[in-house]
This record gives sequence, C-alpha cells and structure tokens, in this order.
Amino acid sequence: MADVLNRITRQFLRSVNTPDYSPAEWIWNPDMSPVEGVSAKYWIITGDVVSEMDAGEKAAVDLAALEASRDSIIAEIDQLEGVLRQVVKMMVGEINILRQQFNATTAEVPQLTTTTFGDRTLAQVKTQLRNSLGT
Repeated sequence: MADVLNRITRQFLRSVNTPDYSPAEWIWNPDMSPVEGVSAKYWIITGDVVSEMDAGEKAAVDLAALEASRDSIIAEIDQLEGVLRQVVKMMVGEINILRQQFNATTAEVPQLTTTTFGDRTLAQVKTQLRNSLGT
C-alpha cells in the first residue's frame, strides 16, 4: 500500500494498491511536505517532485480564475431567458431616453455644458458589468 498523486488532476490518495495506478499518470509515494496546507491549485509537479508556486505564479493562477469567472458571468447574460433579460434591455432603453432628454436640454439652455451622451448598447453595458465584477 502506498500514497499516490495524479499528475494531471492533483488528486492525492492515501494507502492504495499501487498496481491499480499507472506511474505514467500517478506519482507513487510523493513527498507532500513542501505543499502541506497549500491548495492543490498552487502545486507544481515536475517529474515526480511536488512543489509550491511562488507568489507571482499564484497571482497568475488567481488572475486567470478571476478572468474566467468574470467571462462566465458575462456569458450568462446572453443565456438569460424571459423577464431578467427584458429588464436589462428595458433599463438600457430608459437610460438612453434620459440621455436624449439631457442632450436636448443642454442644446436649449446655453448655460449648461455642451457635453452630450450617445445611446448605450447592450454590448457596452455587458463590458461595463464585466469590468466592475469583483470590485
């Protein structure tokens, strides 16, 4: 009986029958002390050696996970059905009406600034939402 660590999934199993685990896919009796208490997502496997990522590598892993999470959330907007999607579209329409009214008022009253606002698109709203996730 031995402990094994999967080279791809980083699954660690204790006291298993080693002939059931191919050495091409599993490390037999790995030294896990360098990664004790460290999340498996921060492990590096080089040959049969398991080590912990440095701070820069961990930051890159965390950033990639954050970006993937944000992309997934924004992709869900396109998958929304029914009421919620219509509410978002309605809000964009209402904001555009207010922008048009502001622009018209600005044109009529010389004391106001000459700043005008163009209509928003759903794509712009999704980009803004994506950029504000996690803040």
